[in-house]
Formats: sequence, C-alpha cells, structure tokens
Amino acid sequence: MSALHLGVDIGGTNIKFGVVDEAGRILLQRKTATGAQRGSDAIIASIVGEIEALLRDPLLLDRKPESIGLGVPGTADSASGVVVYAPNLFWRNVDLASAIQPVFHTPVFVAQDTRAAAWAEYLAGEGRGLRGLAAVTLGTGIGCGLVLDGKIFHGALNTAGEFGHQIVALDGEGCNCGRRGCLEAHAGGLAIVREAKKRIGGLDSLLGKDSSSVTVADVYRLSEENQPQARELTDSVVRFIGIGLVNLIDLTSVEMICLSGGMSNAPRHLLLDPLLDFVRRRAYESVSEKVRICRSTLGEDAPMIGAALLCRGIAGPAQAQPMREN
Repeated sequence: MSALHLGVDIGGTNIKFGVVDEAGRILLQRKTATGAQRGSDAIIASIVGEIEALLRDPLLLDRKPESIGLGVPGTADSASGVVVYAPNLFWRNVDLASAIQPVFHTPVFVAQDTRAAAWAEYLAGEGRGLRGLAAVTLGTGIGCGLVLDGKIFHGALNTAGEFGHQIVALDGEGCNCGRRGCLEAHAGGLAIVREAKKRIGGLDSLLGKDSSSVTVADVYRLSEENQPQARELTDSVVRFIGIGLVNLIDLTSVEMICLSGGMSNAPRHLLLDPLLDFVRRRAYESVSEKVRICRSTLGEDAPMIGAALLCRGIAGPAQAQPMREN
C-alpha cells in the first residue's frame, strides 16, 4: 500500500491542505481562510486544527501520513524549518517546524511555495523523467522554483528563484521590492492592471464597469478583441517575460519551463505561443529548440502536492526519483 503524506500550502488569502499518495495523487483536501492579520500564533493554531480535522477523516482511520510538509509564501530555511520572512503573512523568523512536529510526532518539512510547486512538477507533473525544470508562477507577482539535477535548488544564499526580480529594464518601473526595472514590475498582474489604466482610453466603457475593478483577465479579453492599446500591452508582457525566460534558460539549461498562476490561463495565441516563438529565436541556439514551455497540469494544487512530498526533496534529494505511474 502506497505511503501517504500531508501537504499544506499557506497562502496570503487561503491555506490549502491535502493528503497525497506516493504518486502525488490527492486523496483528501480542505481549505480555510488565512487571516494573515491574526499573527503567526493564531495561523499556526488554525493549521494544527485543520490537520487534526483532516486526520479524523474515515479514509485515514487506519493510516497515518508519514510526513507533513508546508509551503510558505516567502523565504524559508528548509534545514531548520524556520520561516525567515513571509511579507504577505507578516512573519519574520517563525519556527514553523518546531510548532507543528511535537503535536503530530511526524517529520515536518518546510520550503518556499514556489520550490514546492517545482518539486511537484518534477515528481508528479509535466516534469517526470527530466533532470531540470523551472516552475514559473505568473500572477499578481512572478515567482519561480527550480529543480536542477534532480534536486530542489535553494542556492548558497537561499534566494534561488527570484525570477520576478531580475532586471529587464534599466531604470524602469518601480517594484514593490524597492528597486526599479524588475520583471515583476513590468509583467506581473499588478503591473498589467496599472498599465491598462494608464494606456487604454475609455477603459470604463470598454469593460462596462469602473476601471478601479479591472483585472488581468479583462485586459486579455480586450486584447483578444483586438483593442489596440490592450494588444500593445499584452505584447509588451510577452517581450518582458520572454527576456526573463531566455535569461533563465541560458543560465540554468533546464529542460522545461512549466507555467502556472492566473496569467498562464491567458489565450494561448496571446501568451504561450508568442513566448515559445520568442525563446526559439533568442535563447542560446543549442537549447532553444530543445527546451519545452508548457502550462502546468497540476495547476493551483502544485504547491500543496509538492509540500506533501518535501520529505523526498529535503531529507535526501540525491535519492529522490521521479514518480512512475503504477
């Protein structure tokens, strides 16, 4: 019988919980609001309560998950289980593993959510059988997790994967990180909405609603309808993300880029196809035709699945192997 693992994806708005088997298949799921303003103690207490509720499910009466993994939206020290900084949770130096492990007497693993997502893609998603991949999240911000040579890549300074904060426009737009010209400041969801309000005349009437509530999906709908300023904006987004992907591919030699997040659902001819074309024309020749760029098939479940399986990435990454279907 396949071992079970429990994963927790802690988001700024919601926390997702799930029990998965060794093949990454989800057997049980539940979700609760984060309530980030409550502070770390209250959030951790909620996590403990939700895990306890999940473990009471009849499906698990005779089976106990062999590990608990938690993905966090910020910098985590996986070796110690401490969340160093998670701005959307208002956390600094929160010893998450030590708060969870004594309650359940089960090994606990902690990692940045983007790294957990990449690990899920490698073990149970589009990256099975590959040696290296990048999981890029295109949403309000832009994030990235890396698996290189079969291991989660943290970097010597534990900051690997800050894809959205590479410079794509010297002295460009201001970014929430405090610097200028970051990819996220030019192609993230917040940037797209900001630029739409600046560039698209008569936005309220075009959308039939107040422009204060415009979304990225609205911009892509206008672009698909060939509204000139909207199309110019989405084409600009492709160029900026394309620059980022070419840089990433040339530096890491990954075999696959897996895209997720709300923006990845944009019409294929407005995002994925032109990104493929950009990479084919501009990446280093020996890899440009080989690298695969695709949408994630795990979608929003990837961080939770990857968190559940962190025991295979943090405890002994050299021994971790891609999953095979039974």
